[in-house]
Amino acid sequence: MKKEKYQVGLQTIRSLTENEFDLVSVMSTISCELYHAFEPFIWVGFYRLVDKTTLKVGPYQGTHGCLTINLDKGVCGKCVRENAIQIENDVSAIPHHIACSSETKSEIVLPVRDLKSRVRAVLDVDSNTINCFDAIDKEYLTEICALVSPHY
Repeated sequence: MKKEKYQVGLQTIRSLTENEFDLVSVMSTISCELYHAFEPFIWVGFYRLVDKTTLKVGPYQGTHGCLTINLDKGVCGKCVRENAIQIENDVSAIPHHIACSSETKSEIVLPVRDLKSRVRAVLDVDSNTINCFDAIDKEYLTEICALVSPHY
């Protein structure tokens, strides 16, 4: 079921962003489509790298996100520092989690790279379910992040 939702979502995102060249429009469309496709997703959005130490909230769906995240903090910061996908299926068990919402139980954060493979942003997805994220999420969200890369 999850895989099929991602397949439909990916097809929809591709068709909606096919001839779109504006970064904010693409990020907004991705956030909206993912947020509405998966019931356990309570926050879906992007944090943009604005300088060497700071992420700022970008387009998102859900309750308010943290406006600023320092790269030495949180799952999003760790994603940038390590240039690697972070899956935390029980955020209460990790000391570096930033609780923007008490409803968040698990989180996946993926790097969004430019065409030179430099991290420029992250895609952050929060769930109200423990153990929400797996290899299927990793596979399809990676593919979705790749749709953002040409816009940097």
